[in-house]
Amino acid sequence: MNEVAILTSPNSPLTLRILPIPRPSAYELLIKVSLVGINAIEAKIAKRSTPPPPSYPFIPGSSYTGTISAVGSQVTKYQIGDRVLISKRFSTQGNAYGAYQRYVLVTAEEKMVVRLPEGMNNDEQAALVALIMNASCVPGLFSGRLGLRKPGDEVQEGEEREKILIYGGSSSFGRLAVQYLRCAGYDVVTTSSPQHMGTVCELSGSEGNVIDHTLPPDQIIADIRARGPYDVVVDMVSTLSTIPITSRVLEAQGGGKLFATQPAFSLENLPEGVERVFEPWSDSLYEEGNEGLMEWVVGTYLPFGMEKGWMRLKER
Repeated sequence: MNEVAILTSPNSPLTLRILPIPRPSAYELLIKVSLVGINAIEAKIAKRSTPPPPSYPFIPGSSYTGTISAVGSQVTKYQIGDRVLISKRFSTQGNAYGAYQRYVLVTAEEKMVVRLPEGMNNDEQAALVALIMNASCVPGLFSGRLGLRKPGDEVQEGEEREKILIYGGSSSFGRLAVQYLRCAGYDVVTTSSPQHMGTVCELSGSEGNVIDHTLPPDQIIADIRARGPYDVVVDMVSTLSTIPITSRVLEAQGGGKLFATQPAFSLENLPEGVERVFEPWSDSLYEEGNEGLMEWVVGTYLPFGMEKGWMRLKER
């Protein structure tokens, strides 16, 4: 029996249905799902049918853990009983691949299929599945798209120490980015609410580089500029309240690219010389030339990032 949570139309509630258990083709795996991550983008799809609007009926869900229940006839890399963590690629189409169901298909050639380490408990699995989409986007953005070092890479003698602004260091994506960049040897300036200030200061390694985002906008901009200029500016929140702040920071240092974590849902008036850049950041991992980075993400960063101190998923 395959229990499915499905959206039957735009803005509809999830409806529970019973569908047949799908059968894997020659190069597919059938996963019995144990944990599903609920991603913010999926809530936006459910409420706004964007981006992009799906075809209905639609089974959402991109991030999950489970156990391989069946393998296709041509699959040799995986075995029945393997425990895996999966983040579905944005371009993957078809309801059989949506995570909001008991049994899900995944192509064995899908790059983001991570074997879970022996001994990883349910709490650790739950924390990781909740963040795998962002955790794959972090190396995709910074190392895949921007060519920055990853944690564990050696800093070359005489290499210039770049400074990076992460606006929204207490967000899920922001926290992971701050840790990733700091562990790779970069200077990171970020923002936080007073509630999470202690944790974000610890993650960034410097109390003086974390700015209170509840201050008036002009004060936030002044405080950020005082710690710049920045080689990279990323707005981890990317809303109508934050884009004006981060774009003015860029404008003040001559313009440039403002990297965002979601598309613009309405008209934004950007200063001259500032370009807002958004894409599904994990997509760079699939590009030719990034094969080694993808192998590192799947084989090291995701399964062992917590153990190595590159990824802290919970408040202490």
